[in-house]
Amino acid sequence: MRFARSSLIPLLVLFCASAAVAGSRPACPGPRLAGSPRAGGALAACRETRSADVLDVLVFSRTAGFRHDSIPDAVAMLGSLAAEGIRVEATEDPARFTDEVLGRFDVVLFANTTGDVLDDEQQAAMERFVRSGRGYVGVHSAADTEYGWPWYGRLVGAYFRNHPLLPVDVEVTTEDREHPSTVHLAPTFRFTDEIYNFDRNPRGDHVVLLTVDEEGFIYPNTDGGPSMGADHPIAWYKEFEGGRSFYTNLGHRRETWADPVFRRHLVAGIRWAAGGVQWNRIVLTDRPRNPLAMDVSPDGRVFWVERAGELRVWDPETGRVEVAARLEVSREGENGLLGLVLAPDFPTTGSIYLYYSSPDPEDIEVGVADEVGENVLARFRMSGRSALDLASEEVLLRVPSARINHEGGDLEFGPDGNIYLSVGDNTNPFGDTGGYAPLDQRPGQLLFDAQRTAQNPFDLRGAILRIRPDGAPADGNLYPADGSAGRPEIFVKGTRNPFRIAIDPGSGRLFWGDVGPDAFIDGPQGPRGYDEINFADEPGNFGWPRCIGFDRAYRRYDFASREVGEEFSCAGFRPAVLAYDYTTVDYLALGRAFDANDDSVTGRTAIAGTFLDEARGPFALPRKLEGTLLMTEWTRDLLAAIRVSEDGVLQSVERVVPWESFARPIDLHVAPDGALYVLEYGTAFGGNNPDARLSRIEHSRTGALTPVARIDATVLHSGAAPATFRISGAGSSAPNDEIVAWEWDLDGDGSVDATGPEISHTFDAEGTYPVSLSVRSAGGARSFPFVRRFFVGNSPPIVTIEEPVAGAQIEEGVRTAFRGTAIDPEEGEMPCDRLVWDVRLGHNAHAHPVAELRGCAGTFVPFLGGHRPGQNLFVAIELRATDRGGPGDDTALTGSTIRELEVRVEGD
Repeated sequence: MRFARSSLIPLLVLFCASAAVAGSRPACPGPRLAGSPRAGGALAACRETRSADVLDVLVFSRTAGFRHDSIPDAVAMLGSLAAEGIRVEATEDPARFTDEVLGRFDVVLFANTTGDVLDDEQQAAMERFVRSGRGYVGVHSAADTEYGWPWYGRLVGAYFRNHPLLPVDVEVTTEDREHPSTVHLAPTFRFTDEIYNFDRNPRGDHVVLLTVDEEGFIYPNTDGGPSMGADHPIAWYKEFEGGRSFYTNLGHRRETWADPVFRRHLVAGIRWAAGGVQWNRIVLTDRPRNPLAMDVSPDGRVFWVERAGELRVWDPETGRVEVAARLEVSREGENGLLGLVLAPDFPTTGSIYLYYSSPDPEDIEVGVADEVGENVLARFRMSGRSALDLASEEVLLRVPSARINHEGGDLEFGPDGNIYLSVGDNTNPFGDTGGYAPLDQRPGQLLFDAQRTAQNPFDLRGAILRIRPDGAPADGNLYPADGSAGRPEIFVKGTRNPFRIAIDPGSGRLFWGDVGPDAFIDGPQGPRGYDEINFADEPGNFGWPRCIGFDRAYRRYDFASREVGEEFSCAGFRPAVLAYDYTTVDYLALGRAFDANDDSVTGRTAIAGTFLDEARGPFALPRKLEGTLLMTEWTRDLLAAIRVSEDGVLQSVERVVPWESFARPIDLHVAPDGALYVLEYGTAFGGNNPDARLSRIEHSRTGALTPVARIDATVLHSGAAPATFRISGAGSSAPNDEIVAWEWDLDGDGSVDATGPEISHTFDAEGTYPVSLSVRSAGGARSFPFVRRFFVGNSPPIVTIEEPVAGAQIEEGVRTAFRGTAIDPEEGEMPCDRLVWDVRLGHNAHAHPVAELRGCAGTFVPFLGGHRPGQNLFVAIELRATDRGGPGDDTALTGSTIRELEVRVEGD
């Protein structure tokens, strides 16, 4: 229990397998210093001198606050583990936290520590220890330790806040029965101990092992504060910065340390923490800026599309990103270059399918009439490894567009050889809908009625289409092939915003995520908004905008009189297999719209990423994920695996690598070697996201993972030649190993021009220089090349928004002025026609493109429609300008800045 704090003279207690063994323990090198390499092979050699069956654990139990009377019991129990191959040194001396001492151990275990127990140098040594690939275990009040050390807070997962006045008998649920520390536990069991409430819920970035039912909290909390609620984890784990972290809240009472169930739980946790990482995240490139979709070729090249019209290719052989083509596209609303898929015969034909918004005439009126533009599905051919032949275009299908939003555009091939194309309802969800179904049939409100598309059999929108590779309708679609009852290309009808689709290559089952409307609660018009995961084994209608979720019906509604009519019938419509709203937490693995730790609103966006039919290859995901849909929750920055039975019943929803932080994951793809590629859109609200990137997730049960090359430099641009840059590769890493070689290619010819973790290089001529780094581990594994471009003779424009001013509040429906400038260091002040303004409507944690304007100044009218007070409303206005490229080089650079403006609406 934690009522008072006291100091304690450090005490050192040693437990070893024998005195001889303790005295002969090899002196291993300390953990790698941050920003510097470890001497080649030293750690690996040290570990090889030990018995593979023996783990060395440093047990630390220093207290600078309340002291648990169970500490001697903890030391005794842990000291008795020598016979089980765990050799323990127990200490309360913080001076043991040096690189030399910690280098002798596989795991550091904090046993009921409290308060501030390490100084700055000792903390740094602990950080290096974990980053070197070792393990941390925290027991009970390890979470009541080092509140002023943010890194430790992330390591342990959560800090103690309060607890019931006395130990309580609680029902414990075993959430993960596959982890070694819980495999022996019953699905539920009772346990008596002091149960903590924590300052945050660790579920967001850990795998939760155990939770408790707070009905057993029969005593008030020590500070009178609240408990955690229905979701109350008490044990969890994660991989963390190259090492492993395991925490259990159990361990307060002396009796706990004598409990064989607890002993097995903790010992298995120690062994797991010492096991080395099995997951690896590699950022392959940070060249994406506004990416929407990707595909991976059998040779490992990654193709992706940028909304602005670029098809880009990342090459695993060189690490370089090439622009294969630039298409002229409309960027009104949510339009642009929207989707791609490689043909099944791509290796021999080079055929690639693109879905794009064809350019619009200058006098287009957006938001007034329907079908003012069109989106095009076309087949192209590659003319080289990274070049698209634009002249090879064959148009297969044209889809009308109102140039507003909900365009869809994802493409997939099914095992039947047909192409599937998702198309949104292309309806304005705002207006007077209040976040419910847009069913406004008043004159002049055509674009506010989703029935005109999603329930119109003769409209290709609000549907998922299935066509043959030549563009002809596939056989067996929803409507007859003669077109008498509807468009024969339609496979699924009644969708709202099916942004991403995925197909089981074995069964042909089609999955998609449908992004729902924004109503927070049920209302007179009908149910609240839901995001959905749907599937179809055969053609069908999924009900939007008359029904949503698990066949919840909207009502007929007169938008003029505000009269509510009868419910629509959901008969004949297909329900979702998974549906979730803003406020109800039905699937813990999908996180929360309202952050459980700080009450901020993140929103919801269900995206069907890819289907994992078989986990195969050296970097395959765990076999337990076979047969699952791998989805992303775009606004919540997470990945999850959805399992649906053959007869269509949802069986499980499971987080995937919860400890990884993603930046709006927008597409997923499984590579030929089993790794998972993640395309990240980036978190900025404009169209030039600096944290957009292409990542690769590897898994290996043996820990044989690819080293990670990383290039850091404080300066990337220089105005004149010659120019000298200091370039670092010290941030590179080798999971479960160490880097012994850094190889730099400075001129792009494929040869090694320099070695070592830090270099300084002078470029004598102006131009763009793609600097490449490859690293090699002591075990002989090589990284993918990582490339960062350095620019000599060219710097990006300096962009300034002068109006609206920072912190300004604007009003809905009131014309708002904007004004800005762009100064290019080489070209000088840029002409107004080169300044582009991207205006977006934002709410919660994302923003919808509204308009793209040009000029040094102008006006726009913020219109929020169905978004109402309390939905974190804002307008994001981005100004960007692109120069003409440096001398003798066609690499144009873009400068941008963005301003987020609070919008005041009636009712605020």
